[in-house]
Amino acid sequence: MYKSLALIFFLAFVWAPFGNAEGLLDGKTFSGMIGPAENPDLPDNLYFDDGHFWSQICTRCGFVPGVYQAEETAEGVRFTGTLESESRGRFDYVGVLKDDGSVVVSVVWERRRWYWTSTREIMFVGALSEPVLTVSLSKTRQDMQTIDPDGNPLCARF
Repeated sequence: MYKSLALIFFLAFVWAPFGNAEGLLDGKTFSGMIGPAENPDLPDNLYFDDGHFWSQICTRCGFVPGVYQAEETAEGVRFTGTLESESRGRFDYVGVLKDDGSVVVSVVWERRRWYWTSTREIMFVGALSEPVLTVSLSKTRQDMQTIDPDGNPLCARF
């Protein structure tokens, strides 16, 4: 009995700081601008749900919602994740949500072909917002099945 209690206290107090932060940002929406690192110029929303994240613009261009990892740091909540598209490459996200609700995300876009690899730095700058309607992972995946990224002129940038 005492050994069990000792184990529970050990796990609760010693192991807790190393706990899993999955889903730390679930249910949050950020509104802001995405684009070249030196001048993000396109309005966009960044969504988090069910351990995944996605960008409104990126899903319209064929980038599938990706799993994210998050941890609380002295700077705020730091998160990383990747969005991938079969034809347009991958976006590697590294962002920090500050206590004031602002978020700055560095995005590296890598597009590989058999004869070349292109890499560009993109930035998302925004703030926590209340979604008008709940945007879920399952609804986003369903909506993506009806989207034609090649028919969207905006996607030529990605």
